[in-house]
Amino acid sequence: MSLSSFSLDRVRLTGGPFHERQELHRGYLLGVEVDRLLAPFRLQAGLDPRASRYGGWESRDISGHSLGHYLSAISLMQAATGDAELLRRVHHTVAELALCQAANGDGYVLPVDKTAFEGVRTGRIEATPFSLNGVWVPFYTLHKLLAGLRDAHRLASSHDALVVAAKVADWLDGVLSPLTAEQIQEMLRTEHGGMNEVLADLSADTGNPRYLRMAEGFFHHQAVLAPLLRGEDRLDGLHGNTQIPKIVGLAREAELGGDPAYREAAEFFWDRVVNHRSYATGGHGESEHFFPLEQFPRRLTPNTCETCNTYNLLKLTGHLFRHRPDAARMDFVERAMINHLLVNLGRQPGEFGYFLGLGSVGVKVFSTPYDSWWCCVGTGLENPARYGEQIYARHADMLWVNLYLGSTLDWRERGVIVRQDTVFPEEDTVRFSFTCEEPVRFALKLRHPAWCAGPEIVLNGEKLEVESRRSSYFTLDREWRSGDTLVVRLPMALRVEFLPQVEEGSGAFLFGPTLLAAIVPDEEGVPNPSKRRFSEHLDARGKTDAFPPHIVAESWDAALQGMRPTGFASFRSEGVVKPADLVLVPFHRIYEEQYAVYFPRLTAAEWAERESGIRAERERQRAIEAGTLDSVTPGFQQPEVEHGLCGENSAIEDFSDRKCRLARDGGWFSYSLKCDPVEPLSLVITYWGGVWHKRIFEVRVDDELIATEELLANRPGEFFDHVHELPAHLTAGKSRVTVRFQSRPGDIAGGVFDLRLMRREVAPAAYRQEFVFKDH
Repeated sequence: MSLSSFSLDRVRLTGGPFHERQELHRGYLLGVEVDRLLAPFRLQAGLDPRASRYGGWESRDISGHSLGHYLSAISLMQAATGDAELLRRVHHTVAELALCQAANGDGYVLPVDKTAFEGVRTGRIEATPFSLNGVWVPFYTLHKLLAGLRDAHRLASSHDALVVAAKVADWLDGVLSPLTAEQIQEMLRTEHGGMNEVLADLSADTGNPRYLRMAEGFFHHQAVLAPLLRGEDRLDGLHGNTQIPKIVGLAREAELGGDPAYREAAEFFWDRVVNHRSYATGGHGESEHFFPLEQFPRRLTPNTCETCNTYNLLKLTGHLFRHRPDAARMDFVERAMINHLLVNLGRQPGEFGYFLGLGSVGVKVFSTPYDSWWCCVGTGLENPARYGEQIYARHADMLWVNLYLGSTLDWRERGVIVRQDTVFPEEDTVRFSFTCEEPVRFALKLRHPAWCAGPEIVLNGEKLEVESRRSSYFTLDREWRSGDTLVVRLPMALRVEFLPQVEEGSGAFLFGPTLLAAIVPDEEGVPNPSKRRFSEHLDARGKTDAFPPHIVAESWDAALQGMRPTGFASFRSEGVVKPADLVLVPFHRIYEEQYAVYFPRLTAAEWAERESGIRAERERQRAIEAGTLDSVTPGFQQPEVEHGLCGENSAIEDFSDRKCRLARDGGWFSYSLKCDPVEPLSLVITYWGGVWHKRIFEVRVDDELIATEELLANRPGEFFDHVHELPAHLTAGKSRVTVRFQSRPGDIAGGVFDLRLMRREVAPAAYRQEFVFKDH
């Protein structure tokens, strides 16, 4: 059975937290100056910009991705709300892109440095996971633009958008057609977004099968897709959001008549991520990457659950659900929308979360309204407009209610308007009313959520008994008339969900579909979490120094019994949380408060034994954090980009469940780190102590040699830290220094697993290592 979605202009949100955020965000979209987002497009095309370009990521060589997301967002939002000004902006944006395309004269329209594509055309392909011919992910940016043009065509009836998109695709065909299969696979090592998806969509919209052939021929990354097609999970260590759009495209190709195995691979991927690799939020990944399942206990950090990942996984879920309407798909959509997307939007316009940190004690970090433009600002622009996409679905004379959200549905083909009145998930009751042009028979299929023991149904004042089970749909097949009312109550209860792979050692509390977070009050002597918003997400810790709360109870059942209701979806612990009892509220209500989501559980005896050790380790970590001026975790996209990674013959490797960077055979790599122009500093470098073949390499700061490192069985079986005191003249009067690792011919430099600049008096005491070097 293949279902159809309702277009967004048929669904209107009417109440509850999702409607509130949608309206707040609509105002933000109206506050964005579209000519500032268009400025780099006009500059590239040789046209004078109409306004100055924005800062943040929009001032760099990934500029243009935000305009693509914004075009999608305003196309979606005008459809979802009927906003005429947003519709005007859609057509203005498309007209400006058409002008830039005409000025270029060859179909190209993108602010990305064109040399990246010109090199590809001539067979020069230097691809890393996040750059192509020295340019930051150009295909990723192109994907966002083509997606925006697609949405403008489909949702705002812009034929010009389709024309512009087709010309871009024709230009791209000319760039990629000369490549061999081997060159294409090398090119696809770099993040390329969902290029297969937008080309497949363009084929459907134009009726031109050549674009579908481009999708399959140019953008099937065999290193990732081939294992999935074999039913193998090889995701460990991969960058999460690089992969999901590829799978969305795979599912889209299957819908357009591609190999049926494509859909099977997409379903396998969905199952592995949703059912095996996800947190209670519905989000997944840490520091943007998938990790081995056994690492979950140490992957509770401020850098969990990138928002882009969940945005894309929801798109994939929609494709799979429409092919096979499984309630488990919509259980996930509900979880992810309430506990990730809703949670990671601020209360002020333009506040979007990048990560949703689950490490204790956390604090949310949002973008500034106009100075960030991260990838998750881009997807964040779209999310509130998409809330209505998956509430309802249809097939023939059947109507699926997938999500319980205050809304109205115009099912005009059947002459029916369906209304849901509710502020769900802030209440457990949904009131349906029906307006029918004439009596009409159809089957209403309502989701019985996995978290609900059994729904209570009242139709026109009469209680109905329905046969149903968790994570399924129950059906009311009847003739519906104007004035019919249906009340659905979904009783909610408090429960614990365990962190994957920890066998009940750490858990989170949920009430019905809603993840709860404990509000952790300020601790005497510990600074309050910063209330300012950050223009660069890596400037924010995403955590505070408050003591992490623990459940102290003989069992999780005892912990549940120790939670006392204080309101709907709100509880206070009584004697089961240490060091002090706390109030738990829905995570989406948390804004500036410091919070805890996952709780380790100890018995009273274990707590008495371990409390002092927990406090000591906390103090050590606090000293490291407080003494650190800047740090890099090599091998991860954003830390490396933000710290100006440069190098030759350098690569990322995975070792002992961590990533490192190294350089071979005379190669090198370097990072730019913030420093203090006055205070004495130390450079701390983390290595693996079990290197069995000698490595000798140089460490330089601003081209001055500070150490010749020798790695050879320094500490077998362990990671260890070298702490180098920097001469004062190296940092005097500077705000940044460049740290370079230089290998010798035939030798290896690194691998470097962590790199940080610290205040000198803190570093040796915090690390407690004998490897402290004072000679240079």
